[in-house]
Amino acid sequence: MFSKSFIISNNDVDKRFKLKISAIFRYFQDIALLATEDLGVDSISLSKRNIDWVITRMSLDVRRLPDCDEEITVHTYPGKDMAMLYPRYFFVTDSKGEVIIRSASIWALIDNISRKVIVDRDVISKLPGESAEDQLPLPEKLSIPEETSFIEKRTIHYSDLDFNSHMNNVRYVELLMDAHDSEFYDSHRLSSLTLNYMKEIKEKEAVDIYTDASYPETIVVKTNGNVAFVGKASFVKE
Repeated sequence: MFSKSFIISNNDVDKRFKLKISAIFRYFQDIALLATEDLGVDSISLSKRNIDWVITRMSLDVRRLPDCDEEITVHTYPGKDMAMLYPRYFFVTDSKGEVIIRSASIWALIDNISRKVIVDRDVISKLPGESAEDQLPLPEKLSIPEETSFIEKRTIHYSDLDFNSHMNNVRYVELLMDAHDSEFYDSHRLSSLTLNYMKEIKEKEAVDIYTDASYPETIVVKTNGNVAFVGKASFVKE
């Protein structure tokens, strides 16, 4: 297990001075890279071999959102691999050691040129699976709602991309969170989230965003009529 402490910056909080959901995912990205770079299997090292880590599913459970200037510790460890899929778990503790956020994710390795899944297991052999008490179950496959309402259309630009030249997975989360406005978040916070990443989104592609307006709420993102991303979110009043 790899752990690193952070002091929450004012750049990572909302107007209530609570940690943004998108910032949580950035912390997870950063610590996953740090946890794997000594083994040479981090995303930057693998990119030099034309190999990419891509996320397929992720779930999040939020018991409490930490405040600006609060110290938190983010922990991560790999789970037992499942053939061509590789689980990775995260959790966040506060200064008292209490778990306030949990996450589970499933990743795959793809060839950066062919964009096909890699079946070679030499990478995962360096990441022996671990487990911990109270870890979040692996994320489920989400169904597409039969009826949805259109929210908006957006075009993907340069600033949305990561070094793999597709939209960064944190931007998908921001699309989902933007389904509601700041007035909604004045009295609500996210309590759980399940994400299914189904298609890479490239620069200049237009995305159409839909909601089923139910509880839990399902957000669907489409490109050229094809589903690229599905997220299911639950909120609680605060």
